[in-house]
Order: sequence, then C-alpha cells, then structure tokens
Amino acid sequence: MSKNDVLLQIERLRKELNEQYKTQASITPELVELSVRLDHLLNKLHLHP
Repeated sequence: MSKNDVLLQIERLRKELNEQYKTQASITPELVELSVRLDHLLNKLHLHP
C-alpha cells in the first residue's frame, strides 16, 4: 500500500467520522471502530515514512 493510498483512506475515514459525529449525540461502537481504523492507518504512515 503506497503512502498516497493510506492518505486517501485516512481522508475518507475522517470524513466518515465527522459525518457520524454530526448525526449522533453519543459515541457508538461504530465511531470507536472508525477511530481505531484511523489510528492503524496513521501508524502505518509513521512506520513507513
């Protein structure tokens, strides 16, 4: 997976998270899952500069 692929996935997840935060009053398991996925992608970027 290239750095650009990871960046695109991060951007998609950020948009999805932001949309869900707007529509939900509380943190749901889905939001936690998206946050975890975003963390994993960010870690991949840091591991492979």
